[in-house]
Amino acid sequence: MSRIILICALVGILSVPAKADETVKWRHVHHYASNQSQQVGNGHVVGVVRLPGIAFFSDGTIGTSLVIGTYDAVPGSGSTGGGYYTVTFADGSELWLTYTGENKVIAPGKPIKAKGTAIVIGGKGRYAEAKGEGTFEGEATGGAPDGIQYIDNVINIKK
Repeated sequence: MSRIILICALVGILSVPAKADETVKWRHVHHYASNQSQQVGNGHVVGVVRLPGIAFFSDGTIGTSLVIGTYDAVPGSGSTGGGYYTVTFADGSELWLTYTGENKVIAPGKPIKAKGTAIVIGGKGRYAEAKGEGTFEGEATGGAPDGIQYIDNVINIKK
């Protein structure tokens, strides 16, 4: 009987999800500084983008962001993609992430919806050797080369 109680207690303790050491929330607003693309057939366009921007943190501070990514798009429908982004904080610390996600065209002339997941792959300063994961969601208006996009990020970091 005591073994059953011990096993139940262990299962209860071990099933509680681990808490993040820190949750970082920010919005980055960026623009298409570079977009290299190629039509590859069957309605698809593949490309590489460079998106520099400004990061607005939930505590009121600001920093910078840089996204480098690839995409596979079907014009008028949406795209899938992935890549890397760096967020630089005012104190010089950096957070490095990799992402995968999708953009969906909701209706012609309306903003494009973006969402996906991100994995923390490291950083420097206060985020040296950080790990974690999170989500992002946002909207894009226009496309390359004149488009801008905002992305809201929620990342749980373990140090």
